[in-house]
Amino acid sequence: MSILIEDCSILDEGSPYGLKENVNIVVQGSRIANITTSPINKAGVERIIHGKGRLAMPGLVNAHAHSPETYLRGRTEQVPLELWLFDFFSSGVRFSPRENYLAALIGAAEMLRTGATSVLDHFWVNGGMTIEDLDAVMEAYRDAGIRAAVAPLVEDLRPELEAAIKSDPELASGSVDHDSALDVPHYLDTLEAFFETWHGAENGRLRCLAGPSGPQWCSEGVLHGSAEIASKYQSGLHMHADETKLQALLCREIYGRSSISHLHEQGLLGPHVSLAHCVWSDDQDMEILAETGATVVHNPSSNLKLGSGFAPILDMNERGVSLAIGADGSASSDNHVLFDIMKLTGLIHSAREVDHRRWLSARDVVTMGTTGGARALGFAEELGQLKPGMLADIVLLRLDTTFFTPLNDAFRQLVYCENGSSVQTVIVDGKIVVEDSKLVSVDQESALAEARELWAKRREAILPLDGDSLKIFRAMERFQAEQSAREFYLSRH
Repeated sequence: MSILIEDCSILDEGSPYGLKENVNIVVQGSRIANITTSPINKAGVERIIHGKGRLAMPGLVNAHAHSPETYLRGRTEQVPLELWLFDFFSSGVRFSPRENYLAALIGAAEMLRTGATSVLDHFWVNGGMTIEDLDAVMEAYRDAGIRAAVAPLVEDLRPELEAAIKSDPELASGSVDHDSALDVPHYLDTLEAFFETWHGAENGRLRCLAGPSGPQWCSEGVLHGSAEIASKYQSGLHMHADETKLQALLCREIYGRSSISHLHEQGLLGPHVSLAHCVWSDDQDMEILAETGATVVHNPSSNLKLGSGFAPILDMNERGVSLAIGADGSASSDNHVLFDIMKLTGLIHSAREVDHRRWLSARDVVTMGTTGGARALGFAEELGQLKPGMLADIVLLRLDTTFFTPLNDAFRQLVYCENGSSVQTVIVDGKIVVEDSKLVSVDQESALAEARELWAKRREAILPLDGDSLKIFRAMERFQAEQSAREFYLSRH
């Protein structure tokens, strides 16, 4: 399909007010064919979008998400990560493939309507991962029309749980089953089948990544086995790293060094790797990240809600670490509006740094939300910029809304004013998926109605903690509090 976006504005750092006007963008198939201020011959153009009063920008990239948590938004507060993880996953509730499909579809709809055209889904299931689960989430992203990279999240170790049990006299003397049920060879077979079926599907719009949960949660068999499969298909690796103080302490006790240093020693870092959070990274970690080219995905909303801390984003930025942004799961964020995430990214680090010259600029933040995210998904050379030859993932925003009235600087107003409601048209891979602010790729209302009906029944299956589960939760609560209170000095300049 050929599309002409006629007479629009685009972001331009060198132009007054941060935008260049009277621009024509030609899309041929899935790529941008031309961007010019010269008149365009409209012969053969299948669709003309009138861009007057519209700002065209690269689609935003949500570089860390957990689609099943669509069902869990608003469910928790006032708990740190480790307690939330135990609370839900000990319930034994497992979503069906249909529920996983709807969760991903609804999340994609929310992202598309608010200007995010790509997502990296660190997709989990409560129990063993199956190809039916993975098919469901990929089918949802296929149908929604969003660009997606899915990294199946698995783990086979629980060091924080073991440590909490050992620290409790009653539990330590008993026999509490806390081993992972993960069958590693079976999982690796499932992962390879997933890559074989879906990697590069839909003209390359859908990609597969390997997704070990995090270094302290995964055996070498999972880490290296997953990485080898990803390498075989010329893809990447996505995992959590140093999200909380407890994780940072455990990694140093287990490995005698930080998780970043451990991954580096294992030969598991490189430009193909993205790491969510890295809140508790030190100077040496940041040097490694910059040297290896790994991307750090900053998740300010979930880090704040879960009390995880403030990632050293200003230090990383100055050291040249590749940076992206993510909304994380809807149980800890609790939405996928990337404009909210950009605003938090631009604000929270300034309050902790007295030298205002080190603060992030709005242009820095937009880069994190576009080209940084493209790198995390494996599209570094093809996505995140409006240039001829790049993939046609384009968002058009109205400039006559309150957020851009009056217009002083397009970059700053995108980051600090906009909330996604100005989004008018969204194009992904050269296809229109949002038009007149409405999703046209799928029936969103039917999906929402079905999800509400299913969750009304499913909610009853999530029982409150009791018996041994409650005892373990209390032990985890005490252990987490004790570890969080420990003195822990991070070497940072």
